[in-house]
Amino acid sequence: MQLEHALAVVTGGSSGIGFATAERFVAEGARVVISGRNAEKLQQAADKLGENALPVIANAANPEDMQRLYQTAVGHFQCDVDVVVANAGISRQTPLRETTLQQFSDVLDINVGGVYSTVREALPFLARPASIVLVASLAASQGTKNFSAYCASKAAVVSLAKCFAADLVELGVRVNSISPGVAHTPIFDTLGISEAQLLQWSNAIPMKRPAEPAEVAAAILFLASNASGYVTGADLAVDGGMSGISPF
Repeated sequence: MQLEHALAVVTGGSSGIGFATAERFVAEGARVVISGRNAEKLQQAADKLGENALPVIANAANPEDMQRLYQTAVGHFQCDVDVVVANAGISRQTPLRETTLQQFSDVLDINVGGVYSTVREALPFLARPASIVLVASLAASQGTKNFSAYCASKAAVVSLAKCFAADLVELGVRVNSISPGVAHTPIFDTLGISEAQLLQWSNAIPMKRPAEPAEVAAAILFLASNASGYVTGADLAVDGGMSGISPF
């Protein structure tokens, strides 16, 4: 088991990539704390994960919430945190001519500010060594119509991973980011993406299909575990070849 006896914190752990990651971590022997803002969904996820999972209601963009989350995690399991996965985030369409500055800022507050708070508040509770994985996106390196706020936020996440890695390398804390492409997650239900558009996106993927959350979780496990012990400041693309293979 790659994470036997480890304590991991996964934000946004009630569904999608976050839940798949928590599920894989538990299967690999970890104790996992999952966080989210919806108490009912969070408890349902914890029930599925079993006795080695602890749900904690927390807003990743609220430093006080994150401090309480880590205090609860360490107090409950009586050990330091070995792995942090900063996964919580939102995606909204933000057409340039129709989006206010406040609406733009709301996305960055959660997707960038939430990552910052997740990592900063973890520091007093981290084991040495430890691994931190920030969930970015292929959108970090591509311009996507009507998604300027989301794309900008994920580009910031990739940059934060490199900066955090530089800040923490002397402490024995590795920090990396992961950039999934199109994946089958509940987030698509909130975006108003048509079947035709999803099919168009799928056809643009060299592997001709979206990722399953479990496939992204497997890559996160690699960055979280000792298998990537000499990797820090890196961004791992899990996108079916979209960022690396030319369509021509």
